[in-house]
Amino acid sequence: MNRPLVAALAVAALCTTGCASASLTQLWRDPNYRSHPVNRVMVLSASGKGGNAIQFENAVAAALKARGYQAATASSVFPPGRFDKFAINRYVTENKVDLLVMERLTTQKADPVTVTTTAMAGGWYGGVAGSQSMVVSQETDVTARVEVYDVRSEPDILVWSGQSNTVDIQGAASAIAADLVRQLEATGILAK
Repeated sequence: MNRPLVAALAVAALCTTGCASASLTQLWRDPNYRSHPVNRVMVLSASGKGGNAIQFENAVAAALKARGYQAATASSVFPPGRFDKFAINRYVTENKVDLLVMERLTTQKADPVTVTTTAMAGGWYGGVAGSQSMVVSQETDVTARVEVYDVRSEPDILVWSGQSNTVDIQGAASAIAADLVRQLEATGILAK
């Protein structure tokens, strides 16, 4: 059997079936919310055991910065531990933050995925076929619940909420962040 061919097919199958893509579904948008120019955004993420809140905060902040918004993360402003609501409110007011993005991450142990690759090759002297199965462990799945608040008014107004599909935690942060920013711009929540 042609080993390089089998190896290439195994890698291709693993890349296309073993790695789920993360996406975010809009659950609700305030129908009465009128778009306002947004400059500063605060990103706050909370997770249960096993979730990496800082990874998600940083991914959303990077996606926002790439689109020209100023973004700060709770992990870069506040000490680790429970969030102090009064300190957050003070920071938001003093820094003229426009929107607050809150992510709540829930995690669960993922079931392993079995990938089966079949390779066939034909040649002058006949065909060769081979099959290979491998178990891919995805470690931990994460679901992100995202809420966006306009903090320019008192009280803060929930203007958008969404939830991700359940995905492998390793690649989820940047995919969910990019999808979030795209949707917030498309719905007029993030506006220049």
